[in-house]
Amino acid sequence: MPTRQKEKNEGPVELSLAVAATNTIRDRILDLSLQPGAQLDETMLRNELGISRTPAREALNRLTTEGLIEMHRNRGFFVRPLDLSDLTQFFEAYLVSERSSAYYCRLAQPHLVKDLESIQDNHHRAVSNQMFLEISRYNAAFHIRIAEATENEYLIGFASRLHNMARRLAYYVYLRESGEQQAFQNRQRIIVDEHRAIIEAIRNKDRDRLLATITNHAELFRRRIGAFIEGKGKPVFMLT
Repeated sequence: MPTRQKEKNEGPVELSLAVAATNTIRDRILDLSLQPGAQLDETMLRNELGISRTPAREALNRLTTEGLIEMHRNRGFFVRPLDLSDLTQFFEAYLVSERSSAYYCRLAQPHLVKDLESIQDNHHRAVSNQMFLEISRYNAAFHIRIAEATENEYLIGFASRLHNMARRLAYYVYLRESGEQQAFQNRQRIIVDEHRAIIEAIRNKDRDRLLATITNHAELFRRRIGAFIEGKGKPVFMLT
């Protein structure tokens, strides 16, 4: 993807600090250390992370672009809340993104299968250890790697933004599903198996199979979220 002009004007140290700050704040949003609707105190974040104003502001701007936080004029930055009205549109876009990645990805791209296998190994270990933040991290990385194989900056950006929201949804559900150990393990086993089927379709350069598998995979995610909402009532991530 093209380098943004703003980044060209920043030094390597500031960029590195901005990336580290972005990752730290993102993880805190995902694991609920920073609650939906919470205001982000920029000065406190700078002091806590040991960074200057420039990388701190860059991190907040990146997370705004990712859709995890929002800027309110004269009030500052806030963790973006999620509500039911987001979900229908989200899943429509999510399915389009996943199918577009499957349709346009270059199946013969060097290292694609190897990269996916490596990510999936990490995902499987995270599942085995019930490391929810890591599960969501590697699941997103798996799907974004397929998007990257399209070599289309717009599709990659689209997928990356959607998977940040998908990570938020998934993390909340993991927390609640983990209370029923057998059910949680069964659901995760299905996801692991579907990831392996996606890898095999890419390895065999079978685009029709890839499209079918990735569509079913996206629909499974939608059904899990829907079942959670219907079965548990209004969850914490919908509170503002």
